[in-house]
Amino acid sequence: MSSPATLPRGRRPLLSFSVEGLPARDELLFKSLVRLLDHRTQQHWAWQVEGADLRVVGDRLPEPPAEADDRSAPLLTIGENPPSRGPFLRLPLHADALETMLNRLGAMVIHARELGLAASRDRAAERGEEYRLLRWPSLALLETTMRMKLATLLASRPASLQALQQRSGASAQECADFIAALEKAGFVTASNSNSSSRSDGTGFAASRAPESIWPDSQASAGSDASHVPAVARDTVQPGLLARIRSRLGLLASGPRA
Repeated sequence: MSSPATLPRGRRPLLSFSVEGLPARDELLFKSLVRLLDHRTQQHWAWQVEGADLRVVGDRLPEPPAEADDRSAPLLTIGENPPSRGPFLRLPLHADALETMLNRLGAMVIHARELGLAASRDRAAERGEEYRLLRWPSLALLETTMRMKLATLLASRPASLQALQQRSGASAQECADFIAALEKAGFVTASNSNSSSRSDGTGFAASRAPESIWPDSQASAGSDASHVPAVARDTVQPGLLARIRSRLGLLASGPRA
């Protein structure tokens, strides 16, 4: 059986990290080492500006108070002076030590996520809640084809985790991980399936989606992904959604009963 580190990127949990308070050289080194270790870590780690699963901070930043919210992202301090508490890596960084630390912290993040998702699923089932996409997710959350497909389905109409899994063919873990990432970044909300606010039948409105997902995009192939032009829509146009679904190989679904 393959170990988690040898699984393809799309089948490993996708976690994010941010970097604060490190000199530019050390920040670049950290990001480079994370990329080089991707074939060895049990999770796939991607850099994110804010709202990340793990905050990597320099030792010169003030330590958070001891009574800080336990639900906040864990901190990994890097530098010369270890903090009074919490994980720490000393400079210069060593690949083996960083791999061990990422695997340990990644397992902690996933465990906490699973506990939160289990409670969230129970509450959603009791209340008949479905997840509704508020706006098109950032590119950092759409790294895999499956995640693009899941986002497209949610853009079409709200769905429960079970319904999303059935429509997409994704695993329960893939759906749960994606919803958790969307919730953390503020791109999705849970609503009652009988709510009148869903009477339009669409997944989201007043959203912005990257031009590169449209078949007739004129975006330059050499442009920076973080500056991909966007096209605004006051409402989701059925024709555009159909084109996305066709591009992703999704069969058009019939009207809801």
